[in-house]
Amino acid sequence: MKKYLKLLFAAIFATLSFTLVSCGDDDDDDNGALVGTWVASYVEDDYNSYTDEITFSKNGNFSITTTEVYYGNTYVYSANGTYTVSGDLKKGAVIIMSGMDNDGDPFMQKIVVVVDGNSMYATNTDGDTVVFTRK
Repeated sequence: MKKYLKLLFAAIFATLSFTLVSCGDDDDDDNGALVGTWVASYVEDDYNSYTDEITFSKNGNFSITTTEVYYGNTYVYSANGTYTVSGDLKKGAVIIMSGMDNDGDPFMQKIVVVVDGNSMYATNTDGDTVVFTRK
């Protein structure tokens, strides 16, 4: 009887292991909508304009470059590091980016992002929203 009981438990554990392996997390598919390069350009006034380009890689890395034209002078700010996504990108996911900027200073940014096709709406903690287009 003990022999059959051990075989029964072995069969149950084997079945459970296949069940657990076959149940995957669908977040990777949802977050795949974020992966790629996004660009936003906007004019603040007659003398000041910005272009932001951000790339999210599948492996959890990001790079961001902001080019500012101010009274005819061009300034470039960049940062790169890693990012995490919490939530549904279709409804508003929190993205936390951390790394280093081009001056060697720590970079930390928290934004709420909604991805709708080829548009990404990024809202910072001040409530400002920038609309990006997939490049």
